[in-house]
Amino acid sequence: MMGIGIDIETIERFEGEAMSRNGSFVSKIYTEAEIEYSFSKKNPSQHLAARYAGKEAVIKACSSIGIQIINYKEIEILNNEQGVPLVKTHNEKINALDIKVSLSHCTDKAIAFALISN
Repeated sequence: MMGIGIDIETIERFEGEAMSRNGSFVSKIYTEAEIEYSFSKKNPSQHLAARYAGKEAVIKACSSIGIQIINYKEIEILNNEQGVPLVKTHNEKINALDIKVSLSHCTDKAIAFALISN
């Protein structure tokens, strides 16, 4: 069984008051580790947008194999020691799956691709 998902976001959408460290959108979507990582960077909005795109890509990949995810915090996108993004899950339905994600951003867009296999 294999699923794929992709998402692209406009970085400008992740700027402003709702996107502040304590903003309502940020607290609903991101885990504390994702918030810490993103706000440790010079331009947090790029990293928030990339992680949001990653979560959306994982949700789409799961959906393509019949698994529905409702809570964005069930998907946590962190980086390993080499800076490679990795997915940590907090959902029994997807814990056993092998999930790979690739994130990228430029000045105005962020994109993510997810591949799921078991």
